[in-house]
Amino acid sequence: MAKFFNQTQILNTIFLMNENSETTLSSTDTTETLPFKGVIFDMDGTLLDSTKADYKAWEKVFNDYNQELPFEKYAPMLGVKSADVVKNEIGFHDEQNVKRILKEKFDYFVEYINDHPIQPVFAAETFLKSLAQYPIKVALATSSRQEKMQMVLEQLNFLQYFDAVVTGNEVTNGKPAPDIFLLAAERLGLHPEDCLVIEDAPVGVAAAKSANMMCVAITETHNAAQLAGADLIIDTYEHLDMIKMAKKLRAAVE
Repeated sequence: MAKFFNQTQILNTIFLMNENSETTLSSTDTTETLPFKGVIFDMDGTLLDSTKADYKAWEKVFNDYNQELPFEKYAPMLGVKSADVVKNEIGFHDEQNVKRILKEKFDYFVEYINDHPIQPVFAAETFLKSLAQYPIKVALATSSRQEKMQMVLEQLNFLQYFDAVVTGNEVTNGKPAPDIFLLAAERLGLHPEDCLVIEDAPVGVAAAKSANMMCVAITETHNAAQLAGADLIIDTYEHLDMIKMAKKLRAAVE
């Protein structure tokens, strides 16, 4: 049975979903049911269980510059471009120092995952694989830099699932600005309003809505109240049924 919960205390219509059955539709039914032509995924926290590794790397960087980084301060940084973190939180603005600190952070990240390999978010790969049966394009739009994205996704063999990839160093304005999602839609050859974003962070949800895209949020790193800007909220990818999710999404945005 589907498990949908109407969150009336939250301004937007959102649902927590844990689908325990599968639906088989013809290609004609699928085309008519899906209110989007492309799906754009965030990476960290949405597809990869990488939050602890990222936090530990940033914690070391902050400590190197005589700053503390409790997790409560780190949480709002999720989804933010690393260069913006260096500028706005650590206080270095010149390009040379930003690049140097980003290299230090990347080295700490690699050091950590060498001992604690990154794993996919539970059931995320199964959901990614299931998208091949639908007439949609799939993109990745991550605030992470190119070298980090390539390293972790090659290790997990995830790059095969995407028709286009955009990383944080390819856009001037990071989330919550819409730039990264607009570029992803452009690379898919789609209009923004024909795209669905799947996110885990409030800044990512805000970016998706600023891009005029539908947004589904997963409660991996934030709770439902923090993700209230999304059109739909899910609590897991396990047994997630795309058709039923799309119907709920259509109802939420109409």
